[in-house]
Amino acid sequence: MGWRIYFIILSILAFAGIIAFRGIKLGLDLKGGSHFVLNVRQDLAVKKYVERIAGEILSEYKKKYQELTTYSVLFEDTNIYVSAPTEFVEEIKKKFPSFDYKGKELHGETEYHIFTLKEYEKKEIEEFAVNQALSVIRARVDEFGVAEPQISKYGQSKIVVQLPGIQDPSQAKRIIGKTALLEFRLVDDETDFFASTVPPEGIYKNTEVASTKKTVSYLWTYEKDLNKLEDFVKTLTPPFGRTILLGKGEGGKIWRTYIVESISEITGEFLRDAVVRMNSITNEPYILITFNSEGASRFERITGENVGKRLAIILDEKVFSAPVIREKISGGVATIEGRFTIEEARELASVLRAGALPAPVEFEEERTVGPSLGQDSIRKGIFASLTGAGLVGAFMLGYYRISGFVAMIGASITILFTLAILSLFSATLTLPGLAGLALTVGMTVDNNIIIFERVREEILRRGVVKPSVEAGHKLAMATILDANITTLIAALFIFQFGTGPVRGFALTLSIGILGALYGAVFCSKAILDLLISRKIFSI
Repeated sequence: MGWRIYFIILSILAFAGIIAFRGIKLGLDLKGGSHFVLNVRQDLAVKKYVERIAGEILSEYKKKYQELTTYSVLFEDTNIYVSAPTEFVEEIKKKFPSFDYKGKELHGETEYHIFTLKEYEKKEIEEFAVNQALSVIRARVDEFGVAEPQISKYGQSKIVVQLPGIQDPSQAKRIIGKTALLEFRLVDDETDFFASTVPPEGIYKNTEVASTKKTVSYLWTYEKDLNKLEDFVKTLTPPFGRTILLGKGEGGKIWRTYIVESISEITGEFLRDAVVRMNSITNEPYILITFNSEGASRFERITGENVGKRLAIILDEKVFSAPVIREKISGGVATIEGRFTIEEARELASVLRAGALPAPVEFEEERTVGPSLGQDSIRKGIFASLTGAGLVGAFMLGYYRISGFVAMIGASITILFTLAILSLFSATLTLPGLAGLALTVGMTVDNNIIIFERVREEILRRGVVKPSVEAGHKLAMATILDANITTLIAALFIFQFGTGPVRGFALTLSIGILGALYGAVFCSKAILDLLISRKIFSI
């Protein structure tokens, strides 16, 4: 039969084996599931970067000038303010070249040196934030246990997440959307900021004896009026270098204010592990976190320098607890307690292990496709594809007879080739992809028609079958390559610049074009040669 026939048989077996072994990933429109479009808050990523650098400067500052206060290093927007000797300012210029030195400025009675983030650095941070968010979301989805998720960047600041088989998107939204930014900041118990504040109705003021033995005021409200407290706090201007945060009060039934330092010297980036444990006394779950070596060193220094002060444990700008530091804590271990349920604790530990998002994300679009709709799409898509292929096949068999049968074998091989490549590279077959597959069948048949018509012309001219088949294939090749290459270029452009379902169509079409060339040019020619040798060819 010749080596080409054996090669075709082996390729058919290989294609079928790949499809059977690896399976074909179906898109949401065929399988059902949840679809989200998220927007990464790049502006907040820049703010967090500036805060982190300010924290590093403060850490270095304290090592050299331990007697000075945290007011010596502050930040606002893309600016860092440093009140320090000239020699230290020169060190900052060398160590942090991503900031421009802008001179000096007075705040109250203190003179600060101003450092501003460079514009090109800002753009790099914004781009990095999206790429980092992409990696973190992938890690969280893996922890969530979703099979075959599709997570990709879309535009400058958006991420598309597709979770096949997930019909209830609420838990997925919580896990994906939680920033999970863990911070440790000192509470300012020296400033009685709310002493002269007159709260509106529904918000109350109370006093407490702080860890410094000083009586300070705070605002509080019930859970139902939390939004009112949040809105009111936004209208207040905290002391320079300080931030107002909210957290649950004793008993977990109220929300209250905390005045904390703006700069975090320890964040979740120093986290090594987070696991759920049960409190043997209260029988409530808590999260045991372990720092890496750098985090453990910082935690030990901060707790050692601030014995008697409160250290706020903050997650996503909410204070979970603010215990008093009784002694220096070594070993790099801390706990987060927040009256969790066991499921909430596991969920939080999971996102902490996966890492914090570099910036909050906003859900701009949410769509859920039910499995029944997906099955209906499959049925209709397969019916349409088979009907189209059947009509084409009937025409080919009726008009070209044996040659039409050869063309349909080539089309079948093209379909197998396309599905096998999709399976091999874990690509997803979507409903528009089925349309691309149907179009591929047409292109394979079209290639064969061009060849058969050229062969027919050669037979009429020469009167001999075998040389006519050879000549017909050679003469048709230029036309076939021209048509397929131009279509392939168009498909690649659609894939590159298109979005969503359009890309699925372009991907299937691109692979199908290569399959069409293999099926029509190589396979059909080999089968025709076999039929000629058996003297059963006609056209």
